[in-house]
Amino acid sequence: MTLMVRQLASENKGIPMEIYCFTKTTAWVEYESIQSDIFDHLYSTATFFDIEIFQEPGGKDFSIAFDRNNVT
Repeated sequence: MTLMVRQLASENKGIPMEIYCFTKTTAWVEYESIQSDIFDHLYSTATFFDIEIFQEPGGKDFSIAFDRNNVT
């Protein structure tokens, strides 16, 4: 099946990357397992290519962190 990776326009936080993968199955559980395996592989091998994975935190992330650090 087709696999395609492309870089998007550079941003101040890095270079976004899109990964397109297609499977032969449409069975939901099997598809989710394949998707999980792909991301596990990407996360575990990123350092070999000097790639840092970044995700912009949302507002909820900050409020949870604040609550954890300010327990009275």
